[in-house]
Amino acid sequence: MDIKTAMISIAITDREAAYSKVNEILHMNAAHIYLRVGYPMREENVAIIFLVFKGTTDQIGSLNGKLGQINGVKVQSHTLKY
Repeated sequence: MDIKTAMISIAITDREAAYSKVNEILHMNAAHIYLRVGYPMREENVAIIFLVFKGTTDQIGSLNGKLGQINGVKVQSHTLKY
């Protein structure tokens, strides 16, 4: 399978309930994460995380699926073509 590069945006709308679950999933996929930038907005109980992720289509889909199943989390990804 081809290795692809994806940009993944994660919006956490309930930090108290979801943040630790998101971090656990990201930690399990750390070998594929080339960049992680987070912006916590504590006053609004919201956090935004941006990833650059390299992996197969299945690995990208698996990460998106696991994150998307968490209540209070929205995920969007774009595969780069170059």
